[in-house]
Amino acid sequence: MKNKDSKVWKHLDAVRLGTMCATGVLLFAAVGMAQDAFVQLTDRANKEFLAKDFVAAEKDYRELLTMDARNVHANLYLGHSLYRQKKYLDAVGPYEKAQSLGQSKMTLRDSRILTDQIVMSYGIGGQLKKALVVLDSAIKRDPEYALNYYNRACALAEDGNKAGMLMALRQAFDRKQNILEGEKMPDPRRDSSFKKFTADPDFVALMGQVYR
Repeated sequence: MKNKDSKVWKHLDAVRLGTMCATGVLLFAAVGMAQDAFVQLTDRANKEFLAKDFVAAEKDYRELLTMDARNVHANLYLGHSLYRQKKYLDAVGPYEKAQSLGQSKMTLRDSRILTDQIVMSYGIGGQLKKALVVLDSAIKRDPEYALNYYNRACALAEDGNKAGMLMALRQAFDRKQNILEGEKMPDPRRDSSFKKFTADPDFVALMGQVYR
């Protein structure tokens, strides 16, 4: 898959981007800096993001990172701003920096969302093997989260690995109760990642089992 916008990997609700880590001015405040200027710029960047002015938000989050490169909030929302501009592979760097800096302080929900964002950025950007590496690590860290397996199935389906895809889908639906509150399991029958398998007898049989 090329770096283009498509329905592939879009099974997760993008509104989650606006709810993660978010209403406060700072999650992890910069220490020993010109706090007033930093807080004001953060507030402006957040308002731009919420207003969907992602170009302006990107610019301001980048400026914040020149002031404090280790600020988790600025890295995270720079990634979100790039993702919303469909600069999927560009979003990976800030996302991974936010994950590295903030993993120990994030809630399980926020950690899962960030992992999903990194995986989708790689997936939409056509970097399936890198998406799988992230997912393998995520499964070791969080083995009961259903979407780790569902996203793995997406990547394997895109890569033409039927056996691996079917196994990952079964693992995902075995854990279908373990997703984020308020969300539903995606339906592989309507997900274009699995388009080449919709008439495959083994895929059809598995769908009959999980949806009976």
